[in-house]
Amino acid sequence: MKIVKKIWGISLLAILLIVAAPRITSAQDEAITEQDFYDALAPYGTWVYDNNYGDVWLPDIDESFRPYQTGGYWVMTEYGNTWVSDYAWGWATFHYGRWRFDDYYGWEWIPGYEWAPAWVSWRSGDGYYGWAPLSPDVDFSGSIGSGNYYDYWAFAPAAYINNQSIYNYYIPHNRVANVIRHTTVVNNVFVRNGHQYIGGPRATDIERYTHRRPKVYTVTDASRPGITVGTKTVSIFRPNISRSGDARPQRVVDGKAYQQQNPNQRIARGGGSLTFSRNNAQRLAMEARSSNPNTNIVRINGQSATRPNQQPVQAPQRRPQPTGNVEQLQRGNANSTQQNRASQPQQNNNVITRPLYRGRRENRPNVTPPRIQEGNNTPQQRQQREAQQQAIQQNQARGQAHQDLQQATQQQQAAQQAAQQQRDQHQAQQQQAAQQAAQQQRDQQQAQQQQVQQQRRAQFEQQRQQRQAQQATQQQQATQQAAQQQRDQQQAQQQQVQQQRRAQFEQQRQQRQAQQATQQQQENQQTQQRGAQFGQQRQQQQAAQRQADQQRQAQQQAAQRQADQQRQAQQQQAQQQAAQRQADQQRQAQQQQAQQQAAQRQADQQRQAQQQQAQQQAAQRQADQQRQAQQQQAQQQHRRPPERRPQ
Repeated sequence: MKIVKKIWGISLLAILLIVAAPRITSAQDEAITEQDFYDALAPYGTWVYDNNYGDVWLPDIDESFRPYQTGGYWVMTEYGNTWVSDYAWGWATFHYGRWRFDDYYGWEWIPGYEWAPAWVSWRSGDGYYGWAPLSPDVDFSGSIGSGNYYDYWAFAPAAYINNQSIYNYYIPHNRVANVIRHTTVVNNVFVRNGHQYIGGPRATDIERYTHRRPKVYTVTDASRPGITVGTKTVSIFRPNISRSGDARPQRVVDGKAYQQQNPNQRIARGGGSLTFSRNNAQRLAMEARSSNPNTNIVRINGQSATRPNQQPVQAPQRRPQPTGNVEQLQRGNANSTQQNRASQPQQNNNVITRPLYRGRRENRPNVTPPRIQEGNNTPQQRQQREAQQQAIQQNQARGQAHQDLQQATQQQQAAQQAAQQQRDQHQAQQQQAAQQAAQQQRDQQQAQQQQVQQQRRAQFEQQRQQRQAQQATQQQQATQQAAQQQRDQQQAQQQQVQQQRRAQFEQQRQQRQAQQATQQQQENQQTQQRGAQFGQQRQQQQAAQRQADQQRQAQQQAAQRQADQQRQAQQQQAQQQAAQRQADQQRQAQQQQAQQQAAQRQADQQRQAQQQQAQQQAAQRQADQQRQAQQQQAQQQHRRPPERRPQ
C-alpha cells in the first residue's frame, strides 16, 4: 500500500512539473528517446540479439501473421498509400524500420529512425496490386522486394486496394508465384519536405479499377501512440527518435545461444512456404520474462554493459552533461536528427543495395548543451544565466521525479513478476486447454474466411466475365452500327445517282420537246409556205419519233423483265433453300424415327429374350421338379420290402 501511495505522489509531482514547464514544440517536432522506443514494444514481444542486425523485436502473434497483410488496411494520403494497423504497436513497426524472416525465429523487426507511410515494395499487373516488406539490406528506393520467398508477397484485386476488409480478398499463397510473373514494379516515389516516400499505386491508377476517385486523407500528428482514421484525416503518432549510445532493451535474448541450446524448438521455418510454431514462440517469451532467467541466454540490462557474445564497445569521448536535463537533451537530439536528415543526399529511383546493416550506430553526435562562459557578464546575461539555471533545476527535479517513478515502477514490476510467475504456473494447464480451443476456433474461422474468399473470388471472376461479355457486345454493336452506316451511305449514293439520272433524262426529254416544238413551228411555216410538199416529210419524222419512242419503251420493258427475272431467280433460290431445309428436317425426322424404331425393336428383342429365358428357366425348374419326384419315387420303391412269394 505504501508503494502505491508513493507511486501516486511521484506521478502527481511529475504531472505538475510537466504542466508548469512551457512547451515549445509541436507533436511532429517532439522527440522520444531510443530507450522509450524499446520500452514501448517490450510488453508486446521479445527482444532478441542478432549478430548481423543487432537488437531485433519478435512480436507476440499467431501463425497467420504477416507484416503489412494481417491486422490492417491501406488508405490514400498525401504521402501515397499508407498502412493503417490495428495492432497497438503498429504505429512503430510498420512506419519505422524494416521486417525480415529468420529461418529459426520467424518474423523479426529491425528498428529504424525514419518515418514512412509504409516500408514496402509494390507491383501491379493482370488486375492485381501486390506488396511485400522491404528487408534491411535493400535501399528504400529499390523496388525489387525482399527475400526469395513468394510468401512475402500479398496480392489482391486492384478494385479492393483501399477496402478495410482487404484481408478477405487476398489470393491464395499458392497462386502468388504465377501472378507475380505477370506483374511489373510500381516505381512511384513521393517527395515531400525534402524526403522521399514509396507511395505505391497512384490515385488515378486506382480510379481506373474502382471507377471512382479514391478518398485522399490528410495525415495529422497524434500526441500519443496509435493511429486513428477520421472522416478526412489520419492521425498518426510519428515522433522523431532521439538516438542514444547507451539505450538498450530491458531484457535481451542471445539469439545464437538460445538456438544452440534449443535446436529442436524452432519457432518458424522458411523455404518455399512459411511455417510457425505458437508453442515454441511462447516458450521463448516465457524464457525472456522469467523471474529467474538463464544468464547465459537472457541479459538483463543494468547488470552488464556488454551484449552477449560481443566485446565491449568503446563509447566516444564526451564532455560532462547535466544529469537531469532530460527534455533539453531530447530536443537537442531531435534537432541533430533533423539536421542529419536534411544533410542526406537525395536518392534516385535506381535499385541501390546498401552494405549489411550491423545494428545501432554507436558514434552519436555530441548533444551536450554549450557551456556558459564565465567572467564579467552584464546584468542581462546574469539574468539569462539565472533563468537557465532555474530551467536546469526544474529539469533536474523532473528527472529526479522520473527516476523515483521508475524505481517505484520497477519495485511494483518485481512484485507483479513474482505474482505473475505463480499465476503462470497455476494457469499453464488452463492456457493449454484454452489454446487448443482457440486453435480450433481459429481453424473454423480460417475455413470460413477461405470459403468467403472463394465466394468473393467467384463473384469477382463472374463480374470480370460479365464485363468482358459487355465489352464484346458493345464492340459487336459498334461494328454493326458502322456496317449499317456504310450501307446507309451506299443507299444514299445510289439514290443520288438515280436522281441525277432522272434529272438528265428529264432534261433530255425537255430538250427533245423543245426541238420538236421548234420543228413543228418550222414545219407549220414550211407547210404554210410549201403546203403539201412537206406533209410527207412530217409524217416521216413522226414515224421516226414513234420508232424512237418504241425503242425506248422496248429498252425499259427489257430492263423491267430482267429485274423481274432476277427477283424470280432469287425467290426460286430461297424456295430451293427452304425446300432443302425442309428435306434436311424430314431426313432428320426420318433418322430419329428410324432410331426410335431400332430402339423399339431392340427393346422388343430384349423383352422376347427375357421371356424366352424366363420360359427356359420355368421349363428347367419343371424338369428339375420331375427329376426330383422320380428320384423320390425310386427311393421309396427301393425302401419298400420285397413281396413274399407263396411257397
